[in-house]
Amino acid sequence: MTRKRAGVAQHTDHGKPDPRFPQPQSPTPTRCQTEPQLFDRDYGDSRKEKELAKARRACSGCPIVTDCLKWALVNADLTKVGIFAATTPHQRKELRQRLADRLGPDWIDILAHQDQIRRERAAAARHTPLPVNQARIVRLDRQVNGPMPTHRLLTPELQQRNRRRLMAGLADLKAVS
Repeated sequence: MTRKRAGVAQHTDHGKPDPRFPQPQSPTPTRCQTEPQLFDRDYGDSRKEKELAKARRACSGCPIVTDCLKWALVNADLTKVGIFAATTPHQRKELRQRLADRLGPDWIDILAHQDQIRRERAAAARHTPLPVNQARIVRLDRQVNGPMPTHRLLTPELQQRNRRRLMAGLADLKAVS
């Protein structure tokens, strides 16, 4: 059986990748494709620290590093050796444990569900774009307030702050009219 590292086939006798998480692909060749020997080593030895740092620097500029990390975390059997998204096998094991602690033992299913929702929202946004004025409002709101978290509760302090901002905006609108 083979596994791929960003498009480069490699042989392994481990399980199959999770089909819900496609292997990340880049339109341009990545360093792991052009220099796979740098990434497919076992970095348990401190003497190889310089080479490990070089591999991590290469990952830091990669356009698919986020998807690569997600793929490596989900497909533990296929990523027991080597550098994926600037992480060693030991670091990925710790990250998997932290995900399991935070999201539960079915953390992979939760990630798959979140990805599915994200893809559906992106597809819906492509088909129903905002009018220009609404797009400006959304952009300005994100610049002032940052991205809108979906999990944050409105505390009385936040409600009061929002009310003050709304009243200031209405006052500015009346002054302009």
